Amino acid sequence: MATSYPYTSSQGSLVKAVEQFRKNFPATIDAATLQKFSIAPANESYVINTLRFLGLIDESGKKLDSVTDFFLHGDAQFQNGLEALLKGAYADLYNELGAEPWTASKEALSTWFRVTDKTSDLIGARQASTYLTLASLAGKGEPVKSTASGASTKSSAASSPKPSTTKKPAAQKNTSVKNNDTAGKAAENLFGGPFGLTVRVEVNLPAGGTPDDYDAIFASIRKNLIEQ
Repeated sequence: MATSYPYTSSQGSLVKAVEQFRKNFPATIDAATLQKFSIAPANESYVINTLRFLGLIDESGKKLDSVTDFFLHGDAQFQNGLEALLKGAYADLYNELGAEPWTASKEALSTWFRVTDKTSDLIGARQASTYLTLASLAGKGEPVKSTASGASTKSSAASSPKPSTTKKPAAQKNTSVKNNDTAGKAAENLFGGPFGLTVRVEVNLPAGGTPDDYDAIFASIRKNLIEQ
């Protein structure tokens, strides 16, 4: 059944369309135009009908420059321009529910659209949601989020590069050998009396050495530094 008032099941698609057209309003809007911007996939006609209902495009989808100029201005002028279109397109709604119909409950709005268009509860609810979304874009009622169905997003986990891990080089093993006997006697002879002396010898062992290599090193230390 044909309806007087537009509706869409995806209010996010309507928001995305308005945001895109504030950046660049195409000369002609049709299904291919919306598909280019990934707006309302497989439901392009609902967004087009809404734009046509507001008088932004003609029956062939061509932009009406005299009506769409406010899309190019700042937020305040844009909201004022959209509100003026809403008051004209939804004149009966404003006349019957008052100057601020967006303050009415969702149930009251849905009922009004159902009675006016003789539609089902589902369609009436969608017509009410569509009006509330447009009113919100005009700065009236609850603000809408700038998210839309069909918009692809990447999780931070998927987009963030994984931290690189660098293996630390194997720590070198250090050992000290005390030689109190040989060095101590030499100091005693040199200074003519008892003299305490400690000698620390640092040995850097190869990280890839075998047990036999280590045994050979310590055997050499014992032979040349301790047992002499």
